[in-house]
Amino acid sequence: MVTLDELGFAISDMVDEYAQEVILRLGKKLDETANEIVKYIKSNAPRSGGSKPFADSFVAVSQGSGINKSIVIFSSEKGKLTHLLEFGFTHRSGKYVGPRPFLRPAYDIFTPKMLDDIKSIIEKGDG
Repeated sequence: MVTLDELGFAISDMVDEYAQEVILRLGKKLDETANEIVKYIKSNAPRSGGSKPFADSFVAVSQGSGINKSIVIFSSEKGKLTHLLEFGFTHRSGKYVGPRPFLRPAYDIFTPKMLDDIKSIIEKGDG
Protein backbone atom coordinates (compact mmCIF):
# COMPACT_ATOMS: atom_id res chain seq x y z
CA MET A 1 0.00 0.00 0.00
CA VAL A 2 1.22 3.49 -0.88
CA THR A 3 0.81 6.32 1.59
CA LEU A 4 -0.25 9.80 0.55
CA ASP A 5 3.19 11.10 1.48
CA GLU A 6 4.90 8.54 -0.80
CA LEU A 7 2.48 9.39 -3.61
CA GLY A 8 3.18 13.09 -3.13
CA PHE A 9 6.95 12.52 -3.27
CA ALA A 10 6.60 10.35 -6.38
CA ILE A 11 4.50 13.00 -8.15
CA SER A 12 6.94 15.72 -7.08
CA ASP A 13 9.87 13.70 -8.49
CA MET A 14 8.01 13.18 -11.78
CA VAL A 15 7.25 16.91 -12.09
CA ASP A 16 10.89 17.80 -11.36
CA GLU A 17 12.08 15.30 -13.96
CA TYR A 18 9.64 16.68 -16.54
CA ALA A 19 10.68 20.26 -15.77
CA GLN A 20 14.35 19.40 -16.31
CA GLU A 21 13.53 17.77 -19.66
CA VAL A 22 11.53 20.85 -20.71
CA ILE A 23 14.43 23.14 -19.76
CA LEU A 24 16.81 21.04 -21.89
CA ARG A 25 14.40 21.15 -24.84
CA LEU A 26 13.97 24.90 -24.49
CA GLY A 27 17.74 25.37 -24.49
CA LYS A 28 18.07 23.21 -27.58
CA LYS A 29 15.32 25.20 -29.37
CA LEU A 30 17.03 28.46 -28.43
CA ASP A 31 20.36 27.20 -29.83
CA GLU A 32 18.68 26.00 -33.06
CA THR A 33 16.92 29.32 -33.58
CA ALA A 34 20.11 31.31 -32.92
CA ASN A 35 21.97 29.18 -35.49
CA GLU A 36 19.19 29.76 -38.04
CA ILE A 37 19.27 33.51 -37.40
CA VAL A 38 23.07 33.70 -37.78
CA LYS A 39 22.84 31.66 -40.99
CA TYR A 40 20.14 34.02 -42.32
CA ILE A 41 22.17 37.12 -41.37
CA LYS A 42 25.31 35.73 -43.00
CA SER A 43 23.41 35.11 -46.24
CA ASN A 44 21.58 38.49 -46.23
CA ALA A 45 23.96 41.02 -44.68
CA PRO A 46 26.30 42.97 -46.98
CA ARG A 47 29.41 41.04 -48.04
CA SER A 48 31.61 44.15 -48.09
CA GLY A 49 34.78 44.25 -46.07
CA GLY A 50 37.44 42.66 -48.25
CA SER A 51 39.02 39.51 -46.84
CA LYS A 52 36.81 39.70 -43.71
CA PRO A 53 33.27 40.31 -44.99
CA PHE A 54 30.83 42.09 -42.68
CA ALA A 55 28.30 39.27 -43.08
CA ASP A 56 30.77 36.70 -41.74
CA SER A 57 31.45 38.68 -38.56
CA PHE A 58 28.17 37.67 -36.87
CA VAL A 59 28.24 35.23 -33.98
CA ALA A 60 25.81 33.86 -31.41
CA VAL A 61 27.07 33.83 -27.82
CA SER A 62 25.22 31.92 -25.13
CA GLN A 63 24.92 33.51 -21.70
CA GLY A 64 23.65 31.84 -18.55
CA SER A 65 22.17 28.37 -18.33
CA GLY A 66 18.93 26.56 -17.66
CA ILE A 67 15.93 28.83 -17.38
CA ASN A 68 18.25 31.86 -17.32
CA LYS A 69 19.88 31.09 -20.67
CA SER A 70 19.94 33.76 -23.34
CA ILE A 71 21.75 34.09 -26.63
CA VAL A 72 23.13 37.36 -27.96
CA ILE A 73 23.77 37.72 -31.69
CA PHE A 74 26.14 40.46 -32.80
CA SER A 75 28.95 41.41 -35.16
CA SER A 76 32.14 40.39 -33.40
CA GLU A 77 34.39 42.65 -35.46
CA LYS A 78 32.33 45.34 -37.15
CA GLY A 79 29.54 46.13 -34.72
CA LYS A 80 29.83 49.89 -35.22
CA LEU A 81 28.64 49.46 -38.82
CA THR A 82 25.58 47.34 -38.11
CA HIS A 83 23.05 50.11 -37.44
CA LEU A 84 24.30 52.14 -40.41
CA LEU A 85 23.74 49.27 -42.81
CA GLU A 86 20.47 48.16 -41.21
CA PHE A 87 18.84 51.61 -41.21
CA GLY A 88 20.77 53.56 -43.87
CA PHE A 89 22.87 56.69 -43.43
CA THR A 90 24.06 59.89 -45.07
CA HIS A 91 27.66 59.68 -46.24
CA ARG A 92 30.12 62.49 -45.48
CA SER A 93 29.81 63.55 -49.11
CA GLY A 94 26.08 64.11 -48.58
CA LYS A 95 25.02 61.03 -50.54
CA TYR A 96 22.27 59.01 -48.88
CA VAL A 97 22.98 55.30 -48.59
CA GLY A 98 19.73 53.39 -48.25
CA PRO A 99 19.01 50.76 -45.62
CA ARG A 100 19.81 47.11 -46.19
CA PRO A 101 17.87 45.42 -43.39
CA PHE A 102 19.02 41.97 -42.37
CA LEU A 103 18.57 41.89 -38.58
CA ARG A 104 14.90 42.87 -38.36
CA PRO A 105 13.81 40.46 -41.11
CA ALA A 106 15.61 37.63 -39.28
CA TYR A 107 13.73 38.56 -36.10
CA ASP A 108 10.42 38.74 -37.96
CA ILE A 109 10.95 35.39 -39.67
CA PHE A 110 12.28 33.25 -36.83
CA THR A 111 10.77 34.67 -33.62
CA PRO A 112 7.11 33.71 -34.18
CA LYS A 113 8.02 30.10 -34.96
CA MET A 114 10.35 29.92 -31.98
CA LEU A 115 7.65 31.26 -29.67
CA ASP A 116 5.14 28.70 -31.02
CA ASP A 117 7.71 25.93 -30.53
CA ILE A 118 8.43 27.09 -26.97
CA LYS A 119 4.73 27.19 -26.18
CA SER A 120 4.34 23.66 -27.56
CA ILE A 121 7.33 22.41 -25.54
CA ILE A 122 5.93 23.88 -22.33
CA GLU A 123 2.34 22.73 -22.90
CA LYS A 124 2.88 19.32 -24.48
CA GLY A 125 6.53 18.42 -24.03
CA ASP A 126 6.95 18.44 -27.84
CA GLY A 127 10.11 19.48 -29.49
